[in-house]
Amino acid sequence: MQNILVKNLIVDFDVLNNDGNVISKKRAIDDVSLTINEGEFVCVVGRNGSGKSTLAKCLNALILPSSGDVIINGLNTKDENNTIDIRRQIGMAFQNPDNQIVASIVEEDIAFGMENLGISSEIMDERIDESLDSLGIKELRYSLTSKLSGGQKQKVSIAGILAMKSKILILDEPTSMIDKNGRNDLLDRVKKLNKEENITIILISHYIDEISYADRVIVLNNGKVTMDDTPKNIVLRQKELSESGIILPYIPRLATVLRDNGKNLKGNEFTAEELCQFLK
Repeated sequence: MQNILVKNLIVDFDVLNNDGNVISKKRAIDDVSLTINEGEFVCVVGRNGSGKSTLAKCLNALILPSSGDVIINGLNTKDENNTIDIRRQIGMAFQNPDNQIVASIVEEDIAFGMENLGISSEIMDERIDESLDSLGIKELRYSLTSKLSGGQKQKVSIAGILAMKSKILILDEPTSMIDKNGRNDLLDRVKKLNKEENITIILISHYIDEISYADRVIVLNNGKVTMDDTPKNIVLRQKELSESGIILPYIPRLATVLRDNGKNLKGNEFTAEELCQFLK
């Protein structure tokens, strides 16, 4: 079942001079068409300025198309009457969690979105516990948000979205403030939510190794989709990745070098464990 349909999407931003007058247009998204199905885990990668965050905000009706269409479960984002319904279906965690946290206590912050949906206090209490537990931060329920680390704030902002029971979750650089072990833990938990609760995940990332969690990878460059494939196939296309400003992580690069030097490898190994299977 289709969740998201993007048709010939173009987004242009005004370029202003020092006097605030429009002097030109900058194209951020350039004729993008794609579909994302219910329950998919899609990772969107690209260099800085490639259009990743702009595309994400288009899906949540935070940015409207200059032309083309974005349709969420049959609802066109260009129709303002659809905006509230679209945002009930799609939760988005921003790269900077300080832009999203609104309350001084963690549980109050998580409750904020549910209060706007008119959810009863009994159900809210259960959902707060569930969302914190699913991200491994149940102990933070009564903590001051001002005392949290950047990574903890990112998890709290995601917990607030999960508590609203959004069926589509957009994560814009959710691990940017978390160390390597914390990144792996968070993404393991997100993957579990994807598989066990059939939540559609759209992960915006500049960490290319994070594509291993996804079912599908979309590569953006200069506002265009340059690749749309499985992670295993994407890592075989190193020349195209390089042209899009993306460098593969160490293990896939090493696997390719070994294969080119006579080792019987597929070249799309992601982890050290996968590589070692062929080197025994």
